[in-house]
Amino acid sequence: MPGQAPPGAHGEDGEGERPVAHDEDDERERPVARVLIVDDDPLALDAMRAILEHRELEISTLADPLCFWEKLGEVVPELLVLDVNMPGVNGPELCRVIRSNVRWSGLAVIFVTPPGDPAMIEELYRIGADDYVAKPIVGTELLTRVSNRLNRVRLYRARAETDSLTGLPNRAKANDDLLRLATLAERFSQPLSIAMLDLDRFKGINDTQGHAAGDSVLRALGERLRSDFRGNDIVGRWGGEEFIVGMYGMAREDAVRRLTYTLGRLREERFTGSREAFQASFSAGVAEYPLDGSDIAEVLAAADRSLYDAKAAGRARVQSIGDRG
Repeated sequence: MPGQAPPGAHGEDGEGERPVAHDEDDERERPVARVLIVDDDPLALDAMRAILEHRELEISTLADPLCFWEKLGEVVPELLVLDVNMPGVNGPELCRVIRSNVRWSGLAVIFVTPPGDPAMIEELYRIGADDYVAKPIVGTELLTRVSNRLNRVRLYRARAETDSLTGLPNRAKANDDLLRLATLAERFSQPLSIAMLDLDRFKGINDTQGHAAGDSVLRALGERLRSDFRGNDIVGRWGGEEFIVGMYGMAREDAVRRLTYTLGRLREERFTGSREAFQASFSAGVAEYPLDGSDIAEVLAAADRSLYDAKAAGRARVQSIGDRG
């Protein structure tokens, strides 16, 4: 019923809420981003660390640029601060190699430069620098430039991980999140149900009602899923008219009830098409980790088989892999 809480939203059969998905250090404040500072001057490293630490940043430093690649792989930073002049290998040389490396080419790089050298600054931007700070370092300037660059990194990452039509995580991001939840489910001995959803006869909607109407159905289903599931459940657009839902701490039978509720809510909505008002529905298949597969790929395949069964049985229904007997 509209306005009624979905089954299991406040716990199953009065047994309380589902366990919260969290890491072991969930209660601690976590760094917003990792920053690696490379400078052969230990005093400069200490000064920059003092400026940036306690800013929700995880700061790592390196005084020997010859150990750069080993340290880079160890830290995996979101942002790199490089001194220009260093013995053995200088900052611009490191930056050139970074920009030609597939894994690290998108890494944000800020240089620490000698004062008053416009030609050098022009060269740094040419080889791929994102920004620079001139010596002597002013604390507020360094902090502002690092914060601005990290904000851009987060913005670009969010855009790369988000489906533009529905605002949901895209397939790559959703898959990464499912792998994370699987790790937690194994660690805390919790079930993880995964559902594959597919809008019924979606091509027909596009053909008869227009693509704008089809887009409105995709957005509506995305909003409905986001509304009916918790923040630490995984809801994503898998591609085309397919969606994915990962439900931590929920067995597949309970997941079927939750999705059946969502299906009923969607079927109550009326959409405006180019010809007439119409309704929409979806079919879904549910499988559970680790009951139905030893890894996420196997569970996804099982959920996809259940989705096929739901469509073969007449569509507009949610079916579990367990229904196969």
